[in-house]
Order: sequence, then C-alpha cells, then structure tokens
Amino acid sequence: MMIGHLQLCQIKLNYKMIVSQNEVYQIVKKSCISEKIYEDWADDIGKAIAFLHKNNIDGCNEFVKLISVLRLDRNLAIKKEKNQLIIKNLDPIRNAIPIIDWLISGNNKTTIISNQIISPLIFFSLLANTCKNYGGTFNISNKKEQILYKINVNFKFFKINKLKGYFIIKWYKSNKFLKTIKIKKRVHGVTIKNWKYLELKANKTYVPETIISRNSGAGAGLLDND
Repeated sequence: MMIGHLQLCQIKLNYKMIVSQNEVYQIVKKSCISEKIYEDWADDIGKAIAFLHKNNIDGCNEFVKLISVLRLDRNLAIKKEKNQLIIKNLDPIRNAIPIIDWLISGNNKTTIISNQIISPLIFFSLLANTCKNYGGTFNISNKKEQILYKINVNFKFFKINKLKGYFIIKWYKSNKFLKTIKIKKRVHGVTIKNWKYLELKANKTYVPETIISRNSGAGAGLLDND
C-alpha cells in the first residue's frame, strides 16, 4: 500500500527523539514563561515534567496536552475556610503550586477538590518533588476519607488520564527524609511533534535581535569572525 506524503510526514512527527532530563526541564520552563506563568512556578513545573521522564512517563506529552488548553475557563477560584482551601478544579499550571505551598506551611491544613484534578500525573510529580525538598507524604483521600494515593519522593508513577470526584489532600510532615530510590538511567523519548511544539513556545522567550543589541555585545558580532 502506498503511503502519501502527508501521512509519511505525520508518521515521522510521531517518531521519538532522545533528549536529556535537563533539556526537558529547560524547554518546559521556557514554554511556561512564554505563557506568562510566574518564573518560580515555571521552574517547579519544568522539574516536575523532567521527574516524570526520569520515572519513564512521557511528561512532555502530558504537558503539551495541558498547555494547549491553558486558556479554557475551568473555574479555578480558591476559597479559604479556616484551615481548608476549597476549589472546584485543580490545574497543575494555574493553581496547584500556591495550594501545595499553603499545605506545607503549617500543621493540619487541608485542600478539598470538589470536581476534578486536571493532568493528575503532573500534579503528582509536583507533590513528589515537594517531598524531595521538604520530606513528608501527601495523602489524597476520597469523601469517606479513604486514602487513594500516598505520594512521597519514591511514588511509583503509572498512567492516569483523569481524576474526577471529591478529593481531600493533606501533607504529613516527617523529620526523616526518605532516601530516593535510584532509577536506572533511561532514554527520555519525546515525539518530534511535541518537541517542535515546545520549541515554538520556548522561542517566544528570546529577545529579538536588533542593531543596537548587537553593537552592545549581545549575540554574534557584525563580522562573521566575531
């Protein structure tokens, strides 16, 4: 059967390329900054996506799916009641990081999600990275307070597409930091299509070159051998 030119191009775009963990971190961070995400949030998200790749999950694919619908109105408002934060939908890019910061800022703090955790793998990776830096464990329970997930630095990731329902999140502090289980060095595969998409986002963060900037020393000089 003959394969058309467009079909062949599509097949090639789905090929996976080899990238380092640092390359994943850098391109995701820059992609976030291009979308006007706070730089410290972008840093956390970049580390979370790289951490997914370290755990053999295609984090870039999860990130592309999320950032491509970033502007959808998803009712992400946060309401505070005593020691609780109450939200309808949790989004790893737009409201998860301040919620995590609040949870680890004191004892007996709780977050209630009444509808959905969007892109749960990215959110879980943010939680695991937080445990790497601050220790402890995050418990995610249902309405009956039955624990569904216990997330720490050694959480074993598996494929999750959606998490809909009522969730209660708490952080339990520990004075002991868990030793990180060493993961065998893996090849971080990202589809060419996703990498090109992220490159377009990341390139928006670069300052356009001007005659003035070149004369002041930015970039290459006016002569080829500069």
